[in-house]
Amino acid sequence: MSAPLRLRRAAVLGVGLIGGSVAAGLRHRGVAAEVIGYSPNDDAQRAQALGLVDRATDRLDEAIDGADLIVLAAPIPVLPGLLAAMHGRLAHDAVVTDCASTKRSVIAAARAGLGAGFPRFVAGHPIAGGERHGPEAARVDLFEGCVAIVCAHTQAAPDAVERVGAMWGALGARTTAMDPVEHDELFAEVSHWPHAVAFALCGAIAAGERADAARRFAGAGLRDTTRIGASSAQLWADILIDNREAALRCSRAFQAELGAIADALEAADREALAARFEAASQWRRRLAAPGATDTE
Repeated sequence: MSAPLRLRRAAVLGVGLIGGSVAAGLRHRGVAAEVIGYSPNDDAQRAQALGLVDRATDRLDEAIDGADLIVLAAPIPVLPGLLAAMHGRLAHDAVVTDCASTKRSVIAAARAGLGAGFPRFVAGHPIAGGERHGPEAARVDLFEGCVAIVCAHTQAAPDAVERVGAMWGALGARTTAMDPVEHDELFAEVSHWPHAVAFALCGAIAAGERADAARRFAGAGLRDTTRIGASSAQLWADILIDNREAALRCSRAFQAELGAIADALEAADREALAARFEAASQWRRRLAAPGATDTE
């Protein structure tokens, strides 16, 4: 059994729901002697007031100075700038990882931004989250029992890969390895496009003449189906655009399925409609089986 992970200093860049939960877990589980939260706005100060981090700063150089683990939990469009700003500033044994929902673009940004430090970068994605955001939504136990995916590129240093896996393990997650391309294709199907569908369903109802009545009388079915439709609009716009080719493939498959349902309904073809519903229902029942995990 490997020794427990012990860090001198961990820097978490972006301390909203995910980053704040990483910081809180590292701090409260004693994984890092010091946890620093960075944000260009007041998120880091709010995180410190909430006890998620030991120290808050709006200066990147101050955040990463002497850190042996740097976790990027900022929005996807911000990551290339953060990675480029770290060039030549990392401690020799520092490891950099991220929490983004897409992997190919982040790995490319790390290659371009970190230069010789690129082998110290290991991409990651915890399959956890929720529709709330900001430091106030962070939870020390958010990753307990979840799956954390590690997408190590071919040049990643073995000790860096080991440290990232150990970090997620220390936070209570189960780690698994995945190819970055496969990751983005898979999560377009199981997370990115489903968010677009939830937003579209909410938008269609909101634009209708019964929008107010729908809010008053909707039952658990609509609430369950549209829960993720309350997520951050800016965050999910960024994710879908970043993974747009895979998301558009999912869109076309979804439109084909929806079109087949509409055709069966227009023809009043009960047998065809029920057959499509049953095939979908069987897959959904397997999804709910023990061991299945929710996506963010």
